[in-house]
Amino acid sequence: MLEGGKTVGIVLQKGESNSVSAIIDPSVEVSSGRLFVVKDGGKISLCRLDSFEYINEFYDEKIPILRSMITEEESFELLNMNTVIKASLSIIKRYNHSSSPMPGSLVKLLPEIRDEKGLMEFYGLNDLTGYVKYGLLAGSDIPLLLDLNSITMHVGIFGETGSGKSYNMRYLISILSNLEIRGKKTAIPLIVIDANGDYADFVDQNHSLVSGGRNFVRKFVIRDPLTRNEARLTIDLSLFTPKDLADFIISLKFSGETTNSLQSNLLEFILSRHDVKEYNLILGTEQGIEMLEKELSDSSLKDLGFNYSTVRAVISALEIFKNRLVQKYKLIDSSSSFNESTLELLWKNKGLLIVDFSADGSPGVDIATKQLIVSYIARSLLNYLTKAKYSGNQKLIGFVIEEAQNYIPSNDYPVNASITKDILVTLATQGRKFGLSLFLVSQRPAFVDKYVLSMLNTFFFHRIYHEDLRYVMSASGGLPESLAKAIPSLDTGYVVVNGLMSALKVSALVRIPWDPKLGSYAGSLERVDRVLLED
Repeated sequence: MLEGGKTVGIVLQKGESNSVSAIIDPSVEVSSGRLFVVKDGGKISLCRLDSFEYINEFYDEKIPILRSMITEEESFELLNMNTVIKASLSIIKRYNHSSSPMPGSLVKLLPEIRDEKGLMEFYGLNDLTGYVKYGLLAGSDIPLLLDLNSITMHVGIFGETGSGKSYNMRYLISILSNLEIRGKKTAIPLIVIDANGDYADFVDQNHSLVSGGRNFVRKFVIRDPLTRNEARLTIDLSLFTPKDLADFIISLKFSGETTNSLQSNLLEFILSRHDVKEYNLILGTEQGIEMLEKELSDSSLKDLGFNYSTVRAVISALEIFKNRLVQKYKLIDSSSSFNESTLELLWKNKGLLIVDFSADGSPGVDIATKQLIVSYIARSLLNYLTKAKYSGNQKLIGFVIEEAQNYIPSNDYPVNASITKDILVTLATQGRKFGLSLFLVSQRPAFVDKYVLSMLNTFFFHRIYHEDLRYVMSASGGLPESLAKAIPSLDTGYVVVNGLMSALKVSALVRIPWDPKLGSYAGSLERVDRVLLED
């Protein structure tokens, strides 16, 4: 089976220990990253196409006769007949041998593999338990296998707008929702921060796509619920420190861009005089905020170095907080709708929770409020999973964050995200020990904190900008040069998978199959020409 399919080329020369040069039939569709089998007698190697060029034995730009030849149609046919592909191949896997293919070795297409035995032989595995099929290796019908046991090492999914990034995340969610392990249907519990409503349909009209191993799917919104599967999101402020809340509240006055340290210090001082269990009362109700404002008017604060203008500024920030989070969004409640019981229900039912931050699910909600919510969910997750670990009940939950740059920004991105950044860095560095798997999704990875990127161990690269590619390469440890060059021009539907989850253990170019159900969701628009022609 491993000897491959149709012969399409021949090795010309052996290069370095892990590379060979070959000639390939020009009718073969080639692209950087495509895999081939090289057969040297009885020795089989799996090789990746790194670079290629079309060459012709008649072509030489210095030959004067070439100018007259190109005016004749027959000349084109002649030139075409004598064209071949000169390719550079890297050996990525040797099957039961350690040598490099010699000149004259055959280059073959990948074999057709239809069963588990063939997949185990191809990947060199003794068992497929814990592996899931993802897409197809470019130019073949062989699925890439992903190792679920590496999922807690965190995942990055990056691609510019229109590159297929969100479709890929939907595809991954459907895979992780329909697992079968030792004959039992199951799923990885997931919480998804949905920035644009790209996943909200999984709760209702496309519930069948994620219901394979799940018994619990729910959507949280920041408005009145419209269906039985929706719930208004409320949070518990007792998970935050006085400094966290003081910095956040003061930042609202400055549109989230900066904070005044003196004002933050004053509010932190006032909040620290209260037990954290009181925070939902004193910050979540109009009466509680009025009580705080009275405490701020205490003349004794002047003796501590806080002048009248600082006090008035803090009171002004509290009013903004009250008007926005308490009155408008009704976000704070001691019996929060997202709590430890929610996470227990999520785990036991292998569920899916969508936090809908779209204009439909959370109309008018500002980025600072979204950051507070993401920070709260992250803290809740860490507390829940840590408690489970230390009680001897290991659990696993995936946390998907769309538009990750808004919550873990790099120094070059003009967003103040102190309320989320520290806790998400903690999740990236410590969460894997407790069963937390981060999925960071972004169209601009150059705006995501480089330290957090370095904590990710599996990457799905769609088409991204050159500057983003350089940034990710420096943070992630790099890609083969041939694949790195190809990423800025990848076709939609193709992705480069790199990292620990890949059973190949090397970078692979993968084609993601199109599923109309996965491709039709509330956040998408059908072809404009079709819409305009409808009656």
